[in-house]
Amino acid sequence: MENSKKYKILIVDDVPKNIELAANILRTKEYNITFAKSGIVALEKVKLINFDLILLDIMMPLMDGFEVCRRLKEDPETKNIPVIFLTAKAETENVVKGFELGAVDYVTKPFKTEELLARVNTHVGIKSKIEEKERIGNELLKNKEQLQKLIVELEEKQLNNLEKNLVIEKVNQGEIREKELERQKTDLDHVTLFYDLRSQMDKLIKDRNPVARLEIKQVKEMITNLFIDKNNQDFHRELKRCFPKLTFDDLRLCSYLRQRFLNVEIAEFLETSPEAVYTRKSRLRQKLELENGVEISEFLTNFKF
Repeated sequence: MENSKKYKILIVDDVPKNIELAANILRTKEYNITFAKSGIVALEKVKLINFDLILLDIMMPLMDGFEVCRRLKEDPETKNIPVIFLTAKAETENVVKGFELGAVDYVTKPFKTEELLARVNTHVGIKSKIEEKERIGNELLKNKEQLQKLIVELEEKQLNNLEKNLVIEKVNQGEIREKELERQKTDLDHVTLFYDLRSQMDKLIKDRNPVARLEIKQVKEMITNLFIDKNNQDFHRELKRCFPKLTFDDLRLCSYLRQRFLNVEIAEFLETSPEAVYTRKSRLRQKLELENGVEISEFLTNFKF
């Protein structure tokens, strides 16, 4: 899932070279990067900046990553910030402890560009959707309270016909708004569940034997296809109406791009290479008749159906 805003990411590592490498990878997607060379400094910075995600080294002097994570999760102000551990290959047995402390994932050093981007994109996406769901939930609660007040006003106050009609119109508008908010919340429930399931599959697939990895990959692909097919029927139908040349494979690619998946993630789902996905995206741009400079994921995200 590619970012549509400048997410704020904190990189915590006592080795400047590691910070520089991770920062250079993430800046290719225009993330807003801050760094700390110790856990103590990191805890100070989270008081000043509302980070969307923290990349946290495990082995650091004075205060290790586990202690930093523990303190972050104990603080109500920072407990919801996703933490991804940065770990050397030999330290992967410590990752279980990290998960127990509340970390959402880990990435092994030396970093692989596509893996780091995929992990970060997944977890900032989950956090963003959760926050959006909370906002809609609050708006839904406020709308229900306003509706209740209007109904009480209609039942208890002596209103003339004009005043009654005005209140009834407001009630009708409130009920329409409530249905729309409920629909949006349900959609977000599906999306956050989908991302959470994919994240759990990613955790399971690491360090397993080849047979287990293949089975987990197949489950992950099944979950993805179910989500794409179930949640994009109307989207596919309208796209096909507007652009008749689109094939079934084109429509599925549009769904992945609309969810802002990275090329490497799409390649995994389609069992092809990131280079092949890039070629397919170029052909898709032509079929969608997009002008130069128009970002394909942005176009599909804003497509009305």
